[in-house]
Amino acid sequence: MLKLSRLYFLHLVLLLGALFLFISIVSYYGIKTIEIQNFIDSLQKEILLIENSSIKDPKVLDRKLKSRITIIDLHGKVLAESRFDKEEMENHLLRPEVQQALRQGWGWSERYSTTLHQNFLYVAKKSGERIIRLAYPLKEIKESYLKLWLDFLLLFLGFALIALVVSYFLSRKIQGEIDKIVSYLEALSEKEYAKTITSSFSAEFAQIAKHLQILAKKLQKREEKKAKYTKKIKQIAKQRNELISAISHEFKNPVAIINGYAQTLLQDNDMPAKLRQRFIQKIYDASQKISAMIDRLALAMKFENENLQLHKSRFCLCELTKEVIEFLPANKRERVRLQCHESEVYADRQMIEIAITNLIDNALKYSELPIEVVVEGGRFCVRDQGVGIKEGDIEKITKKFYRVSNSWDNSMGLGLFIVSYILKLHATRLEIESEFGEGSSFCFQLTATPQG
Repeated sequence: MLKLSRLYFLHLVLLLGALFLFISIVSYYGIKTIEIQNFIDSLQKEILLIENSSIKDPKVLDRKLKSRITIIDLHGKVLAESRFDKEEMENHLLRPEVQQALRQGWGWSERYSTTLHQNFLYVAKKSGERIIRLAYPLKEIKESYLKLWLDFLLLFLGFALIALVVSYFLSRKIQGEIDKIVSYLEALSEKEYAKTITSSFSAEFAQIAKHLQILAKKLQKREEKKAKYTKKIKQIAKQRNELISAISHEFKNPVAIINGYAQTLLQDNDMPAKLRQRFIQKIYDASQKISAMIDRLALAMKFENENLQLHKSRFCLCELTKEVIEFLPANKRERVRLQCHESEVYADRQMIEIAITNLIDNALKYSELPIEVVVEGGRFCVRDQGVGIKEGDIEKITKKFYRVSNSWDNSMGLGLFIVSYILKLHATRLEIESEFGEGSSFCFQLTATPQG
């Protein structure tokens, strides 16, 4: 397959060749016709000069005009001849130029002379009772228009050569622009979107370069989106694996407790009632923990599917907080310091109970020292003196399945996600303040009047 520049150059050469051939043929016959007409006009003028000349001798006029002169009567008999003996010449009545002159006054023809054995151009004029005829060799006329034709062709070839040279450099330039486009497309295929392309050769190539750069920007944005999507998929896969590991770990402990205590109860029929009751309580607590984890997962899935509806009502936030603390195990309840004031809010009581439970449970999990819970004016805050949260983790801590460390104490990373989502449904947000190594505070604000 030929390159575009070679194809262009080849077509131009073929076009110029065909044009040259066409112009050669047309110009040849055109110049020939023009030159013959010029010679006819010239010979007619010479005949008029002969007509008005006082010189009657054809041979003298022949030397001056360089044309063969024949004087013929109206019956075709040669009366005088500048180059031959008139007695030896045959009757000229049937000559075409003579016949035409007799009919129209002027006549001309191109034909072979049997007297001189060569082609001549004959021009005749009827002048009174005679016909004056001049003859000029066609060979000289032919040489004249061939010279003019060759000069014309040389001029055309010169222009054609210039056109070919210009087109050659143009084709080289076009090839250079095409090479730049190909190079740029190869760079795009290698995702080198920072590479640029410019063209000042023509408006068309400049337009192509402009569109290619627009395409590069679109491809770059698409690649960035693809990279973000891939990163997100990897993150989701990673979180899924971590979730499976977290669920496996979280379920493993209570399942082991249930299995161990149940096996002991089955094997020891003589176990004291008090110890049996203690074992059954352990089994119950472990099953409750599993149930709470399942509920938490189910709630997170509801949030994700956005199929959860709020059932709002008026209630006292302080009373609700007391109920949550009251249901905590004794060892945890003792570590909670509550400062509570009457505080009426308008919200989904069950959802807010889940949020408060998660926040208090989270604070107790990461702090060995007592935690402080303050409820006042529709605002809930829980403060701990635990390990705190690093600044870079504060914005991520409420994301689903996110854990600040590899410690399994962080459960499945759903607690704060659930809290944040519940508060979002209530048109508020979770406020987090933390200093690493010093402790953290988690707060939210509810209103007493319906919103929206």
